[in-house]
Amino acid sequence: QALINKVRNTPGVRRALEFHDRGEIVNGRREWYHVSRLFNRDEMVAQAKLAYDMQWYFPAIRTISQAQYWDDLDIRFPMAHRDTLVREAKVRGLHSSWVFAITRQESAFMDDARSGVGASGLMQLMPATAKETARKYSIPLASPQQVLDPDTNIQLGAAYLSSVHAQFNGNRVLASAAYNAGPGRVRQWLKGANHLAFDVWVESIPFDETRQYVQNVLSYSVIYGQKLNSPQPLVDWHERFFDDQ
Repeated sequence: QALINKVRNTPGVRRALEFHDRGEIVNGRREWYHVSRLFNRDEMVAQAKLAYDMQWYFPAIRTISQAQYWDDLDIRFPMAHRDTLVREAKVRGLHSSWVFAITRQESAFMDDARSGVGASGLMQLMPATAKETARKYSIPLASPQQVLDPDTNIQLGAAYLSSVHAQFNGNRVLASAAYNAGPGRVRQWLKGANHLAFDVWVESIPFDETRQYVQNVLSYSVIYGQKLNSPQPLVDWHERFFDDQ
């Protein structure tokens, strides 16, 4: 606690917290990352704990990762937006641990995350996907900007994830790949598969990003299953082997 207080009183951290308290989140993050470069490993871990205690989850995750401190699973895998994520997973008939894992992989709980290709929010939805999902599932979406609202984003993301899940017969491995790379590509990668083991198929994914994405999501699902007191295996029995779809 003494080290956390020392870090809190560092001028750069104080400036970051002032920006955060004023709602200037982007400036706050920028100042936060700048000062973290001046800290040693123990100070970075303390800085991450400070952010976590403030429920400022993305800087906490990023800082603890930069410190290469892997043992604190609370900071690395926070239960951010728990009520909404659990509720929407239940509404869509999905494992809560999987929806948490997808969200953790997509944005690391940065509410205002935007990708270079235009995906937005916690579950990184493309504008066309958000619009079509809102129409299909009768989810109110007054404007494209509303996709950045955490509750709306999770509603839309869980609904879209459930549609992809259904397309691949409830297989989370294939649905995770499809959420990242698109259902069409996944069907293409399945061509010729004949009772192919899931781990062999994952290793054969030609996109490095998608291969790592699926591996992360499966691992994160196990971690979140433990945190939710609902342990899940890495894959269920029906997800172990794939055939051409």
